[in-house]
Amino acid sequence: MKRARLLVILVAASIGLAQAPPAPKKPLDQIQVVALLAGGVASQRVAMLVNERGISFEPTEDYLTTLKDVGAEDVLLGALLLAKRAKAEALSAEVAANREQVLNHLLRGTKLRNEKLYAEAEQEFREVIRLQPDSAMGHAFLGEALAAKGDVGGAIVECRDAIRLQPDYAVAHYYLGNVLRETEDLDGAIAEYRTAISLLPDFVFAHTALGEALGKKGDRQGAITEYRAAIRINPNYADAHLDLGFALFEKGDLDGAIAEYRTAIRLQPDDVKAHNNLGIALKDKGDLDGAIAEYRTAIRLRPDDAGAHIHLGDALSKKGDPEGAIAEYRTAIRLQPNDAFAHASLGLELERKGDRRAALEEYRTAYLLNPKNSAIAQQYERLLKEVNQ
Repeated sequence: MKRARLLVILVAASIGLAQAPPAPKKPLDQIQVVALLAGGVASQRVAMLVNERGISFEPTEDYLTTLKDVGAEDVLLGALLLAKRAKAEALSAEVAANREQVLNHLLRGTKLRNEKLYAEAEQEFREVIRLQPDSAMGHAFLGEALAAKGDVGGAIVECRDAIRLQPDYAVAHYYLGNVLRETEDLDGAIAEYRTAISLLPDFVFAHTALGEALGKKGDRQGAITEYRAAIRINPNYADAHLDLGFALFEKGDLDGAIAEYRTAIRLQPDDVKAHNNLGIALKDKGDLDGAIAEYRTAIRLRPDDAGAHIHLGDALSKKGDPEGAIAEYRTAIRLQPNDAFAHASLGLELERKGDRRAALEEYRTAYLLNPKNSAIAQQYERLLKEVNQ
C-alpha cells in the first residue's frame, strides 16, 4: 500500500514538473549581443531576442557605434534602445574588468575578421580564450579565423571545443559545418548545419550553407528547399536569391532562375556573379541581346573578370560578330593566360575567319594546358592534320 502511494506521489510530482513553465531566460549582456551578431546571426533575429529577453546593460552611444562597425543594422540598434533593462548583475571589480577586456578583444577580432585580417583576428580571439578559457564563443570564433587562414585541423579542434563547452551553441555547429564542408566531409557538414538550424531555426546563413552542401551531394531539391527557407526568413538576402537561381538553373527551370537572378541584382546591383549568371540563363533562353547586356555590366563592374569576357565573346560569336568575339577572347587570355577554354574559343573563331595557322597555335596552347579535354584534343589533332596535308 505504501509502495502504491509512493508511486502515485512520484507520478504526480513528475507531471507537475513536466507542466511547470520553463524558467525565463536571462537578459542578454553586451558580450552575448556581440557574439550573436559576430557569429552570423541576422540583426533581425538578435533584435527579436533583445525584445524577448531584455538586456542587462545600458547601450551607450559608443557601444552602439561599435556594434554598427561590426555589422549591426538599424533594427537591432533600435531594439537595444527600446529594450527592457534588467538590473545588472553585481560584479567584483576584477570580474568586471575581465569582461570589459573580453568584450574589447571580441569587438576588435570581429572587425579584423570582417576586414579579412585573419591572423590579427586570431590573436584577438586567443586573448578572449586566455581571459575566459571556458568561453565557447572564443573557441568558435578562433576556429573560424583559423579556417580562414587555412589551418583546417586547428579550426576543427576549436569548433569541437566550443561545442563541448556549450552543446547548444548554434554558431559553433555552423562554423564546424563550414570547415567540414571545405574538407569535402559533406555528410558531417550537413549534420552540423541541421543541428545549428534545430537550435536556431531562423539562422539564415545555416540554411544557405546547408543548401550548398546538399547541392554538392546531388540533392538539388533539398538545396532549393533550404534556399527558399532562407528567403522566407530574410527576403532581402541577395545571396540566397543568387544560390536559389543557380539551383533552379541546374534543374532546368530557366524562368525561375532568371527571376531569382533579377531579384539578387535588384537587391545588390554590383554583384558581378549575379550579372554573369543572368547572362548565361538569358543566353540559354535565346535572348542574346539580354545576355550581352549582362556580360557588359559585369565587365563594367569588374574589368578584370576573365570569365565575363569569355561569356561575352561566346554571345558575340553567336550574334555573328566575330571581330567582337575575338577581341573578348584575347582580353580574357591577357587576364588569364592559362585558361584553356579561352584559347580554344579564340582558335575556333580564328578558324572560322580563315586564319588556320593562328587557330592551330591557339588549339595547341589549349591542348598543352588541358590535354585531358577530349574536345580540345580533337580540335587540335584535326586541324593539325589538315594544315600539314
